[in-house]
Amino acid sequence: MLAAAPVLFGVQQAAEGVVWLTIGAPARADTLRLAVDIFLGLALVVWPVWVPLALRQIERHQARRRILTGLCWLSALISVSAAVLLSRWQPFATIVGNSVAYIYPGTSNTALHLLLVAAYIVSTIGPFFVSTSKLARTLGITLIVSVVAAAVIRRDSLTSVWCFFAAALSVLIFFAVADAKTGGALERSSQ
Repeated sequence: MLAAAPVLFGVQQAAEGVVWLTIGAPARADTLRLAVDIFLGLALVVWPVWVPLALRQIERHQARRRILTGLCWLSALISVSAAVLLSRWQPFATIVGNSVAYIYPGTSNTALHLLLVAAYIVSTIGPFFVSTSKLARTLGITLIVSVVAAAVIRRDSLTSVWCFFAAALSVLIFFAVADAKTGGALERSSQ
């Protein structure tokens, strides 16, 4: 699962490419809707479950594996909630300052948005700090830096910008998987 992350990010970024190509074209509204659904479905529904499950699969330390199992269940709840909210709110894409912003017309509740962002971060970044994989902490720290940078650079387009950074960071996963074949980065650290 971990090795497939760069491929999934590729699909996600391709979907956002279709968003860019179809936004503002009324004749392509159905294609735009599908691209938005694919991009946000991967970003908000798939990744929260994928990350802890992928790290759980490579975890060898039993106590950490149990924690990751708990995070998988929590993340499944977050993913189901995101799927329900996405279908209810029907988000749409718009261009804001040379970036794609995803607008959720079904809500304007700031506290709910902050809660959802916090839950998302726990499920997508938290597992990197539970895993004993040597590269996990590096990826987790890099993801934290990238989400902060995305929020500073383009807070109104956070989902799009952070997903771009995360896709770029998935190159680290590619090298880690390649290194693991020789017993390297994914092997358990000395903790």
